[in-house]
Amino acid sequence: MKQLANFIDLEKLSTQGYQWQGEFQLSQFPRLAELLSQKATAKTTFTCEINKVSGIYWLEFSVKAPLENQCQRCLQAMDFLLDEQIKLALLEDKSQASVLQEDDWLLLDDVVERVKHERRLPILTMIEDELLLALPLVPKHDYNDKNCVPVEILADEEEEPIVEKNNPFAVLAELKEK
Repeated sequence: MKQLANFIDLEKLSTQGYQWQGEFQLSQFPRLAELLSQKATAKTTFTCEINKVSGIYWLEFSVKAPLENQCQRCLQAMDFLLDEQIKLALLEDKSQASVLQEDDWLLLDDVVERVKHERRLPILTMIEDELLLALPLVPKHDYNDKNCVPVEILADEEEEPIVEKNNPFAVLAELKEK
């Protein structure tokens, strides 16, 4: 399986561009894998392209990944399909933002790592960041999903009835009434 590069040299990128297409394991993204269930080892189809157009680097990628997470309503496993297409502008300076139609941009100085005379773009980290942003904030089954029973309902059935104890302030209330 062809590996997705960890870093891309911006100087080479500006003349040659970068394209990658294939499948990979989500375990390549440790922060993402830690949020998903252990079953999240399914292969992910992925395409990535970076080009420089009119002095602006464009990172475009699409990802399709069957994932499993924990429903926050019933705490059971929940399958969902992460199907995202992302287009991100990578700018040399903020003045370039005024010519963009899109709101999704990053400054290269904020993401590029400098090694000697090279400016390296951490492509894997950037993609993982975007995938983390694409995850549902609170994953939960559809409201009418018959397999999703909220934890509160299950807890109510299993709990013993609450026995009311004498209120320690009841004596004070009686004294106050007298």
